[in-house]
This record gives sequence, structure tokens and C-alpha cells, in this order.
Amino acid sequence: MPPGNPKWGLPRPDQKMVFVGRSPAALCNQLKDPKENGGRSLEQLFDHVAHDDLVGWGWNPGDGRSLPPLSREQTANAMRTWIAGGAACPDAGTR
Repeated sequence: MPPGNPKWGLPRPDQKMVFVGRSPAALCNQLKDPKENGGRSLEQLFDHVAHDDLVGWGWNPGDGRSLPPLSREQTANAMRTWIAGGAACPDAGTR
């Protein structure tokens, strides 16, 4: 069933969700690249994850959907620590 957030929309048929098939290193580098992340700086990316209503829907997805392993607060805190530590990415060979 489609997500219950009215702001959510399907990507174009030729556009996969940004995390599908990505290694941790590739996803990390993609998140940090403004050309790939909607033109956001790391601080803007943090704000997006920590405060955007549509992103927040992931922690309140409705019946029949599982929650992420960390709470939104834990995710934001981990992201803050990652950014403060230099936002390093894992090696490309890391899975």
C-alpha cells in the first residue's frame, strides 16, 4: 500500500530510490554530494533528517510497516556526531 503521508510521491519509473543497491561507501558519498542530495550542505542535510515532516513520517509509518532500527532522535544524534567528526565515509570495499 502507498505511504500515508500526503507529501510523498513516487519517483519516476526510471529513477530508483536513492539507497537501492548502494554500498555503504557509495550511499555515504551520495549523501554528502550536493549534486546528489538536493543541493544540501551537511548542516542542511542534518536539518532535513532531523526536522522535515516527510522524513519524520518514516518513524510513524502506520499499520503494517516496520520502524527504523533507531529513533529519529537517535538518528539525528548519530548524524550530528558523524558531521562533527568530519563526515567520513567507509572504504569502498566495506559492506
